[in-house]
Amino acid sequence: MMTSSSQPPLPHDDELKLVERAQHGDRDAFGSLVEPWRKPLFGYIYRMVNLRQDAEDLLQDVFIRVLEDIRSYRGEARFKSWLFGIATHACLDHLRKRKRWRVEAQLIGEREATANPENIVHLRALMAQPGFTYETREHIAFCFSCIARTLEPEEQAAVMLKEVLEFTNQEAAAILRLSEPVFRHRLSDARAKMTQAFDGLCALINKAGVCYQCQGLREIAPENHRGPDLVQIEVAPGMSVTPDTLFDARAAIARSADLADGTTRAMHDMFYTTLSAREESQ
Repeated sequence: MMTSSSQPPLPHDDELKLVERAQHGDRDAFGSLVEPWRKPLFGYIYRMVNLRQDAEDLLQDVFIRVLEDIRSYRGEARFKSWLFGIATHACLDHLRKRKRWRVEAQLIGEREATANPENIVHLRALMAQPGFTYETREHIAFCFSCIARTLEPEEQAAVMLKEVLEFTNQEAAAILRLSEPVFRHRLSDARAKMTQAFDGLCALINKAGVCYQCQGLREIAPENHRGPDLVQIEVAPGMSVTPDTLFDARAAIARSADLADGTTRAMHDMFYTTLSAREESQ
């Protein structure tokens, strides 16, 4: 599950003792602080920047910054918030140099891919590889990150911090160096933009949606490389079906999926590479 609490938190006193030791140059203490967060940090950075090599490079940059800045940590926020704050601003610096993606970027990519039969042959071969299983939930998480890339970087970070990592409004606002009211406004705008995009695209929530990619890709995969089917995104039991509750249901699926290291990762790495190249060239 992609949450900020993917690792059980240390008791605060134990955490502060490790911080104090790390601030005095104890490398073992530093490792004990940061290594449990390596996978959650990478998963977050990957969802933000989408290219695996960029995410790996940024993760190393984050660890270098943490090592350099550990003496400035004063414990006003939990260490995980401070750590994800450094990762967030590394991602924002990176994304400000990149173009925003078009809402229809995935559809354009699909049309281009299906226009050449050799692309489908290559995709089927990739899906037939040992260890590959097409998981619809992972593809929903992929799509969630693609639509998030249409937002301004600060809005994208707001969505990821609150809806995927499950930081509180107060924690996420502090990470983004915003007041809580400003953060809530950014988050509301981001959710509204993504909701509008999904409503026009996604056949899992709207029968008139033009994107059937989740089901289409599952049908391309060999039968023994298909995960469970999912034909509709459903809101939590007892909840009314509204744009907000549908967004919450989609975010919950994205949050629970292992996008960075799941069984569909090879396909998503390939898709992200072609999408990124196409969108940067616009």
